Amino acid sequence: MTTVAVLGNTLRNPGAACAADLALAGHAVHYALFDPEPGALDVVRSRGGFDLQGDPATYFSRKTGTAPLARICDSVVDAIEGAEVVLIDVPPPELEPRFATLLPHLPPEVVVHVQSPGYWSAARLTPMLRRAEREDVLVTDAVAPTHEAILHGNVVRGTRRRGLEVATVPGRRIHGVLDRLQSLFGDVTAAPTALQTGLECLNLMVHPAMLLLGIGLIERPDLRGGDEIRIFRECNVPTAGALAEALDAERGRVCAAYGVRHRTLPAAIDHFYGTSGSGAYEAIRNCAAYQSFGAHPSSIWREWQAVDVPYAIVPLVRLAEQVGIGAPLHRAVAEIFGTLLGIEPWSSRPTLEDMALEGAGLTVARRFLIG
Repeated sequence: MTTVAVLGNTLRNPGAACAADLALAGHAVHYALFDPEPGALDVVRSRGGFDLQGDPATYFSRKTGTAPLARICDSVVDAIEGAEVVLIDVPPPELEPRFATLLPHLPPEVVVHVQSPGYWSAARLTPMLRRAEREDVLVTDAVAPTHEAILHGNVVRGTRRRGLEVATVPGRRIHGVLDRLQSLFGDVTAAPTALQTGLECLNLMVHPAMLLLGIGLIERPDLRGGDEIRIFRECNVPTAGALAEALDAERGRVCAAYGVRHRTLPAAIDHFYGTSGSGAYEAIRNCAAYQSFGAHPSSIWREWQAVDVPYAIVPLVRLAEQVGIGAPLHRAVAEIFGTLLGIEPWSSRPTLEDMALEGAGLTVARRFLIG
């Protein structure tokens, strides 16, 4: 049994789903939200935990039913007391300030795993640990959260991704804590470095093409009889697939410059969901998980790209340009979304310097592997 603190719960409810699954697997789960609304935990507290529903084979625990939580806390600081692993699920722009709140209170030698779709989480937080002289703590990330779900009250119905790879900075340290993460998520393995998880960010691969080409449809609710839209059904069209594949090829050149594996978008979807397709369009069309995602409000493209641009697209462009290969398609996508969102992409944080990613390709690769 592992004592694990699950902190936060974002749009697709990875926090709640993870807490329920791990509790049913027999772990001692402490659950808390960051700055919860009044009464946000009342139902969960009155029931003593979550009710996990769906196909048991979907979950790490291989169980469904009542998932009792060891502690339901009003404070995230209280929740991390005694934890061996801390799982953080917050919107990417909130990651650094939320982590700063936790940092003085983190237990010795705890592992902090960020439940985010990549976004360079380990590279962003590790410098904070070094400045605080807390290198006993290890932060890990992956290309996507372990879970996603629908949540009603305390009822959770979700799924998990298969075979996630986790990384830290520097990469060589992951093997010292991998067994702790595998005690929670049995099929996780080690990625060589956080360069790989950063450049394989699933949202970086999936979102930009279909959102860029789908904005006209997304912003015409009068044509579909309501504001909400199922993005991965209605905006996944062959031309979006063609653009996604061109972006994918460009990303591959950046991966090669830093000695990182290039897993294509169709290969990634097949790996995580067991769904194949001859290209990006077919892979998303054939993926039951993507096709089951619920409807989103028409503003969702703004929310997603306000995160994807600074935390995924811009770092890729900067990595490409600092080694002289460029990423013109990704740069153009960042410029267009920047114009539509009214933001300046190239003044955004984090910078490569913030994440210790500046330098020649092999120098950065060595730094992220060895330290």
